[in-house]
Amino acid sequence: MNTRDKIMDVALNMFSERGYEAVSIRDICGEVGIKESTLYYHFKNKKDILDSLIEKFRSHIDGLLTHVDEITEMPPQKKGKKHDDISLKMVDSYMIDSYLFDPFCNLMLRLMMIEQFHNEELRVLYEKTLFTDPYEIQMSVFKKLATTGVFPEKEIEWIVKEIHSYMTMLTFKYLLNGELTKERKKAYQKEVHDFMTRRFIA
Repeated sequence: MNTRDKIMDVALNMFSERGYEAVSIRDICGEVGIKESTLYYHFKNKKDILDSLIEKFRSHIDGLLTHVDEITEMPPQKKGKKHDDISLKMVDSYMIDSYLFDPFCNLMLRLMMIEQFHNEELRVLYEKTLFTDPYEIQMSVFKKLATTGVFPEKEIEWIVKEIHSYMTMLTFKYLLNGELTKERKKAYQKEVHDFMTRRFIA
């Protein structure tokens, strides 16, 4: 990891635990083990570090959204088929492995939880990535599933609301509450898959 990335990594860990305002440039430099002049070679100030973290997060999310779009463009299964595995692919590739379980994304969500009361840009980003984007993705996925005859199109809105509310609850219970451990991730994944299987596939 180069010095710039190390600074961002350390800053994010500190911001997500203490909050942005509670962390100083001196704190970051002390943890990284560099002089302040070295940090200023890579960043203009502390705000520049935060802006760089936000930019990295936005880029990551944009990549995930592109991936989900590709999944939803897959040819539908035979009409009338009991289920389609697209929903579980969506859960695995977007909501779990590359987003909620990703250490960087998880810390960014924790940072946004703290800073939503002090930073409007982070509040908007927090709402978009934790609530709006997942809901819209699930709507897209289940509209596609409805075309295969899995369930009536009129049920889509309520199905998505049910999934979204349940997964949001589990996210706060396991992934944004205390340390992100293997045990917590395993428990989250099991509950999500059990729910999806019982509700839509079994």
